[in-house]
Amino acid sequence: MTSRSATAETEPAPVPREHVRRALAPYLALAPGRALADFLIDYACYVAAIAGVLFAPWLAAKILCSLVAGIKIANLGTLGHDAAHGNLFRRRWQNRLVGVLAFLPGLYNFRLWLYDHHNIHHIVTNGEHWDAWKPFSKAEYDALPRFRRWREHLYRMPFGLGFAPYYIIERWWVMRFFPRASFLPARFMASAWWYFALLVVYLGGFLALLACAPLYSSTGTATALILGFALPFYVWQTLFSFSSLVNHTHPDIPWFNGPIDRKNAVPMEQISLHLAFPYWFALFVHFVYEHPVHHVMPRIPYHRLWAAQHHLKEIAPHDSVRQDFSFAWLNDMLRRCKLYDYERNRWLDFEGRPTAASPLSAARRAAVARGRGMTARAEGVMA
Repeated sequence: MTSRSATAETEPAPVPREHVRRALAPYLALAPGRALADFLIDYACYVAAIAGVLFAPWLAAKILCSLVAGIKIANLGTLGHDAAHGNLFRRRWQNRLVGVLAFLPGLYNFRLWLYDHHNIHHIVTNGEHWDAWKPFSKAEYDALPRFRRWREHLYRMPFGLGFAPYYIIERWWVMRFFPRASFLPARFMASAWWYFALLVVYLGGFLALLACAPLYSSTGTATALILGFALPFYVWQTLFSFSSLVNHTHPDIPWFNGPIDRKNAVPMEQISLHLAFPYWFALFVHFVYEHPVHHVMPRIPYHRLWAAQHHLKEIAPHDSVRQDFSFAWLNDMLRRCKLYDYERNRWLDFEGRPTAASPLSAARRAAVARGRGMTARAEGVMA
């Protein structure tokens, strides 16, 4: 893992962004045939898993199929993410159609996803926007009602026991499903309502199909609804919440409460974690954890992220934050990364005690401070 202890005098010079983008340009080539095949295979596996819930003769087999259905919703969600970026097919309508269909089983509103992920997350990553898993400061946490503080403890429990509750309560219901004027600009509301109507029609039809299971199978209504919908949805939300957390949370990953230069002062490969898994697992999850290179160049298709991420590590080795996955690491990260000191750029526990040194070198902290100062002066001139 890259050390963050370098001083301003010894820290290597940042790699020019133009050089990084030129080096990664060969990985932009699309492979529509592979994308379509992966999409159809994932959908077929999901449908087969739901069929297994309804028609498998043993409860254990039904539960296994339910878990597989949740995993396949997550796989489809990854492809939906890439389709929204235009990374699967050459025509825009093809990407949009596959994106909408891929997000249907997970009940994600395509318009809300586009706005939150593209207009905000990629623009102000780890910043002032209330992004997924954005940590509270100690003052913000202390000002929360007692029950809300309890929920924050739940969300960051060991072994990811709070992952699904976090995403269902804090993200899906607020920013993924139902259009809200407090979140979405007025110019996007009409299309968001159309996508919401599509989700409601799909959800109503799907729940009706499950509720009527006794009419065409030996599965009871309660079993069909729990194993055909509730458990797969919970698995999907757990997996997506986990991905959102680990892609941007680590003792060596900084967060910010003001505008920063995400190209030069703090490059994208330092504010996104490369969580390393074996190749076979990365292939199975469509390379979703080769995440820094995705933020450096979002138009790289999912099937080229593995090679592109390793090339990025060669280009900018001092900026990359890489971590081999283990449950021991996951629990240690959840223990250490609870609150954030935005003034001193370091992680805290719920008592406000530092749990890690600042992930930013002295030179980077100075660059961030200069950027904030220039922004403040510009805002003062405009006022």
